[in-house]
Amino acid sequence: MTLASEPLPIRSIQIEGNEKTKDFVIKRELLFEKDSFYRYNKDFERLINLSKSRITNLNLFNKVDIETTIDSINHYEVCFKIVIRVVEKWYHWPIPFIEFSDRNFNVWGNLDFDPKRTNYGLYVFNYNLWGRNHTLKTKLKTGYNTKFGLEYRIPFLSQESNWGIKAIMDYSSQNELWYETINDSLQFYKNDKNDLIKNTQAAIEVSKRLTPFTHFYLSTKYQYDQIDSSVPTNDYLINNAKHQTTFAIQCRVEIDKRNNPFFPTEGSFMSVDMTELLWANQSRAYNFRMGLKMQKFTKISSNVYTALSCYTQLNSNKEPPYSQRKILGYQESLRGFEHYVIDGTSGLKGNAAIRIHTLNSNLSLPFIPFKNYQVLPLNMYWEIYSDAGYVNYNYSNETNQLVNAFLYSAGLGLNTLFYNDRILRLEYSLNSLKEHGFFVHFKKAI
Repeated sequence: MTLASEPLPIRSIQIEGNEKTKDFVIKRELLFEKDSFYRYNKDFERLINLSKSRITNLNLFNKVDIETTIDSINHYEVCFKIVIRVVEKWYHWPIPFIEFSDRNFNVWGNLDFDPKRTNYGLYVFNYNLWGRNHTLKTKLKTGYNTKFGLEYRIPFLSQESNWGIKAIMDYSSQNELWYETINDSLQFYKNDKNDLIKNTQAAIEVSKRLTPFTHFYLSTKYQYDQIDSSVPTNDYLINNAKHQTTFAIQCRVEIDKRNNPFFPTEGSFMSVDMTELLWANQSRAYNFRMGLKMQKFTKISSNVYTALSCYTQLNSNKEPPYSQRKILGYQESLRGFEHYVIDGTSGLKGNAAIRIHTLNSNLSLPFIPFKNYQVLPLNMYWEIYSDAGYVNYNYSNETNQLVNAFLYSAGLGLNTLFYNDRILRLEYSLNSLKEHGFFVHFKKAI
């Protein structure tokens, strides 16, 4: 394709391969518009590439290609023609599963890969309902934990609307309870009783797309926790009670410019959330929680990338119940400290990595009966990384040495990305305690 020195209009945007997905679901992710004028230069190529990433990030397609050509209409008007080709995923997944229930694979290994610490059941995922990107998730789980849940997500209420909604309802119970942290490790309580802790919750969230990259979320949540009278909790819930009702209202803004949210290599991400919490049983306690996450991903050569991330959480209540003091070692963690948890009322962490893209392949799998999965996108990245973090808490058990201490680690890892959204991380880390080890993960670190 030759460069066009003068702005040209886009007269045609054609979509192919979307047998189920409605055209508007794809077109609303585009950063260019039909009948608008563009010069074919690096800025226009950037819009094409970003649009391709945004369509891919819908997680509805195994492959996305955008072809741009210069053509003429009626032999006198020169214009752009755009063809978008997609390969749709399989959208209905009844998945029987067996999974470990501990915080990560290595913690489960420390407990001798005990099969009693596993869950099994059925996940039923229905993606792209009605071809409108609606999602219905059903969870039926038993074993170490029991959980029954429903989630329905509507990203946009209508073809023209930028408003969306999500509703969640679930019930869970556990026959073992994490009730205390000693020596920076979770302590478990179990007896011959079942359902030592039961949890019922419901939440509804409304969202609005403010710009192509910016979303606003407002949610409200109800949760009821009940603990068996035999559990020797000190302050798991407020007032050392055996039951607690939680009401929460959260406001969150996200600015997401990542090329792939499952394993980003270029772009940026920022999330700011503010949550007002009310805990109630015999009396009431309040907490205002604020969280901030910022990330930057940069391509510095043809196959070398950098990743930077920082996260912080602040709580106004300086003596929250134990169940509300989770800072590091849970959803947020430091590599090299997988065996530990650090509880508190405020904390921060930073991650930095250099990634080397060593494999980019589309493997042919003709033996798979589903046409949409006969090509496997496979990418591998070597990674050198360093993490650091700090958690503050004024009333920690004296055996916990990682709280109120500066922690850091470094290591080498291999990240493998399957189908653009499935990850296997193999890492070897050295931490500030002079401990080292090999770790396995199935989610991205940054």
